[in-house]
Amino acid sequence: MQSPRLIEVPVVHATRENTAEYGIFIGTDVPAAGLAIPFYKGAVEEGFNLPFVYHEHAVIRTARIHPRPGKITWLERHLRMSQLFVGLGDAPLAMVLGKPNPDRDVPDLDQVKAFILPPGHGIMIHVGTWHDFPMAIDRPVTVLTANSAEVVEALATQALAEEMDRGDVRKIDILRHTGCVLEVSL
Repeated sequence: MQSPRLIEVPVVHATRENTAEYGIFIGTDVPAAGLAIPFYKGAVEEGFNLPFVYHEHAVIRTARIHPRPGKITWLERHLRMSQLFVGLGDAPLAMVLGKPNPDRDVPDLDQVKAFILPPGHGIMIHVGTWHDFPMAIDRPVTVLTANSAEVVEALATQALAEEMDRGDVRKIDILRHTGCVLEVSL
């Protein structure tokens, strides 16, 4: 049997420009500013609604993440939902993302990157973006997520940590489907 190919995932500091094909960078500025709401002029810079997409019911929740090893076993995507991840507090986090490719059942591993998000920043990933759950870099961080009830229920009712393709979750074991091992050095 042939040894799996090891792919070292590039680690880059997230910016609005380098994350554009994966999602919308949420930073300290206001993307699409200029929404005309007449209250608090000069004190509030209003932004237009972000294009959050979900099927059935939206869910906003938090998760506390802790540092973990850099081997990426799973990648998943959602074809009926975008998804928002924002780090709360003073710790950075990493998001391993692969570009959307709705015509294929596996991600293009050459397009997978680990984006470092500064404290208090986040990303709303596009529909179909392959991703792993956020990773803490050097200390725990709480993550705010916007999701769908359909996806949360599918993940929460999964009996074992194994592949799944239900409830708008396609979650794959990378080695099994690609013969490759993804590794991130944070």
